[in-house]
Amino acid sequence: MTGQAGRPGGTGRRAVLGLLGAGALTAVMGGSPPAAAGPRLPRAEASGSPVRYVGVRWPSGAGSGRIRFADRAGRFGPWRRIRAGCGAGRGDGGGGTGEQTALVPVGGTARFEVQLPPGGHAVTLTSGDGPPVAAAGAATLASCRYLDRAAWGADESLRFDPAGAERYPQTYWPVQTLTVHHTATANDDPDPAARMRSIYRYQTLDRGYGDFGYHFLVDEAGSVYEGRYSGEDGVPGFDTQRRMVNASHVGGFNAGNVGVVLLGTFVDRAPTAAARDTLVRLLAAIAGWTGLDPLATTSYVNPISGATRTLPVIPGHRDWTATECPGGVLAAQLPAIRQQVADLLAAGPAPSLQPVAADLSGRR
Repeated sequence: MTGQAGRPGGTGRRAVLGLLGAGALTAVMGGSPPAAAGPRLPRAEASGSPVRYVGVRWPSGAGSGRIRFADRAGRFGPWRRIRAGCGAGRGDGGGGTGEQTALVPVGGTARFEVQLPPGGHAVTLTSGDGPPVAAAGAATLASCRYLDRAAWGADESLRFDPAGAERYPQTYWPVQTLTVHHTATANDDPDPAARMRSIYRYQTLDRGYGDFGYHFLVDEAGSVYEGRYSGEDGVPGFDTQRRMVNASHVGGFNAGNVGVVLLGTFVDRAPTAAARDTLVRLLAAIAGWTGLDPLATTSYVNPISGATRTLPVIPGHRDWTATECPGGVLAAQLPAIRQQVADLLAAGPAPSLQPVAADLSGRR
């Protein structure tokens, strides 16, 4: 396929035009329309799997991106604004990432066009190979069953550069906060494990995080997924001294800050009852194990940069920085969620984080 790129309609946005064929996508992007095909749209290496998403990012304050889709006959529909997702961020200084980012599903679409503000970037993504939705070989995190990285199909080679060095080596810090996010991706996802693999590839390679940005993820059915790699000690997200592994979910404020994300978008829609119930139990397990008071306010201090914030022990992403994450509806539920976590801890002994063998074939 050939593609053209330009600045349609005098918008000043960068345009990306793509065509989905039999499990492949080729596109070009650039400024003014080139005389010949321009550089190819960057794509995640390898897989043979169909393209399912386009990951986009653009500078904060530069406007917003938009996307439109065409049918197989080539007829384009209306432009749709790309809603910025959870910005996350690997930085450990006092500032944020300075970027807006989103993961847009395009699977099954014959053709699409993306327009981004100057400085924008797009990458095509596949889900890669992995287990089906109902996977076996999981473990138990407190009262929450979870899919470990092998069970949801994480390609561990992505964590290493061509020289064999880890892109983001593990460091560990005492836990101060448990931050709640949403992925700002499509709701009602029929294959959340595939979505996990796409987010993992996007954050690890294109965003430059070197691994998954979050520690734990919860899907709409209430299943928990292990995110950031934390070692071979069998304790997801932590080392054996109950310190969390550094991740990349709040730019400038990651050390000592556990990231828990719900798959989906909760701007004008609430999480499912199953997802919320699991979120409460997961937060209770971590808070109990690390000795945090879920109803408290804390004076967070970044142990790397010295940057500080005063905020709830269980904040939303928007409590750290200017972002829509975790969505207005979920953010409004956080006070009640904190109380539910406290009630669960008060009702019995703090649950253990030691994993045991389990079976997810009877998925909730």
